[in-house]
Amino acid sequence: MKIERVEALAVSIPLPQPVADAVRRITHRDHLIVKVRAEGGLEGLGFALGYDGSRAMLALIDEIYRPMLVGAGAFATEHLWAEMYRQSIQAGRRGAALRAISAIDIALWDLRGKAASRPVMELLGVHRTRLRCYATGGYYRAGQTVEELVREVSAVAEKGFTAVKLKVGALPASEDARRVGAVRRALGDDFDILLDANGGWKSAPEAIAAMERLEEFRPFWIEEPVRADNLSAMARIAERIRTPVATGELEATRWAFAELVERRAASILQPDATVCGGVSEWLKIAHMAAAFDIPIAPHYHWDVHTQLCASIPNAIFIEYFPAESGVKMFDALLREPMKVTDGWIEPRTAPGFGIELDEEAVARYRIA
Repeated sequence: MKIERVEALAVSIPLPQPVADAVRRITHRDHLIVKVRAEGGLEGLGFALGYDGSRAMLALIDEIYRPMLVGAGAFATEHLWAEMYRQSIQAGRRGAALRAISAIDIALWDLRGKAASRPVMELLGVHRTRLRCYATGGYYRAGQTVEELVREVSAVAEKGFTAVKLKVGALPASEDARRVGAVRRALGDDFDILLDANGGWKSAPEAIAAMERLEEFRPFWIEEPVRADNLSAMARIAERIRTPVATGELEATRWAFAELVERRAASILQPDATVCGGVSEWLKIAHMAAAFDIPIAPHYHWDVHTQLCASIPNAIFIEYFPAESGVKMFDALLREPMKVTDGWIEPRTAPGFGIELDEEAVARYRIA
């Protein structure tokens, strides 16, 4: 089965209200969408987080990837991944180039599942299909009081979630401790609280000092305490604090994750299939982690990650954004968004990833 056509477009979806983490204000969510059509009309769908690099991804697809893909075998995912990576290495070994490759690779795996009339997890081998979620919330919102933050996360707990992620790192440690402490007291000792600094602390000493204040509230992990590229600082933090360090949402390729493992910079890895290189690369990362008994807790897109986590033994969480948080907007593009029941989610059972776009919504948010 050969590839006949590759289409790509970008969308930008505004948030109902701006939110912030430790390093940036978020007003919209951008995504790259890729459709790969094969002989006979079968079509695979892929996508990637775009941020402000969507136009760069479209240019890479137009100038480098599409000419390589059209006419190639649709099931030659390993060969095509290697060729796309090799041919664009001068254009970018990470970032926009790898996100474009990710979207294409996801589309090829979606196409493979549809050709076999099987969900992707069944192509990989199913380990389990009931997956625990944590609810991402606790963003910094203009004018929000600690009491309002507590009400926000308490509403999540009432829906059956047993874990929530809060933002830290933008305020002095004493203020973050006040926020996290209030949530801990409201939710009790048996609830898991995950912390995410988004690289907001500027150095290992600052991060360690902040965590000395926050560890009183028994966080499940601290995510990206410093900038993702500062592996030396990450490793020092991991060695000094009791809380496990989690990272990986901005990393791409197996080689970057191997360095995280080798340098003991993280105890939990968070590869995002729409960022790290697609399904093909995500699986290499997850299997490498399994060899060292390192947990996987992927970042963001549960529409893809539920299928992948169902196939590995070391997945511990699916990240989920409750609709009322108004932060993850991809569901606005889907005909049937996935649902969580009592804090747990199950993969779709339709062929491929089972994702169907609402084409009117895609047209509404499409970037010209």
